Amino acid sequence: MLERIVTVSRAGPEFGPEFGLEALYGLIREAHVQNVRGGLTGGLVLLDGWIAQVLEGSPAPVAFAYGRLRQDRRHGALELRAREPALCRLFPGQAMALRTRACLDPALLEAFAYRPGFPVGNFPSDVLVEFLVQACHREPGVRRASR
Repeated sequence: MLERIVTVSRAGPEFGPEFGLEALYGLIREAHVQNVRGGLTGGLVLLDGWIAQVLEGSPAPVAFAYGRLRQDRRHGALELRAREPALCRLFPGQAMALRTRACLDPALLEAFAYRPGFPVGNFPSDVLVEFLVQACHREPGVRRASR
């Protein structure tokens, strides 16, 4: 059985522009190690000081990972948007896919009517999951030509 959690959190100050991306890459390196160990896959988008992420795997490792997130000061005001059974993995082979504004297609943000903080009115859990899937499955840095 698979389980999926969807979270939104306020990124800690170490992810601000004055620190560059090194803190974010450190977070992702840690996530890769822990997620591979727990058999988890997922995707994370850091956008305008907010983190949206999906984690999926067996229930016990997902619960453990969620507990770690709740204790991690880098994830402020953590909001659990969904915790649900999953029929399949949406991020197979990705211990933690990462996307930032620099690698997101502006058309994707427009298509989802993106607003900072991923407000639940615009991003209920199913829409947030679809946004993360589309963001993480597109080639990073590839932007469509403007029409």
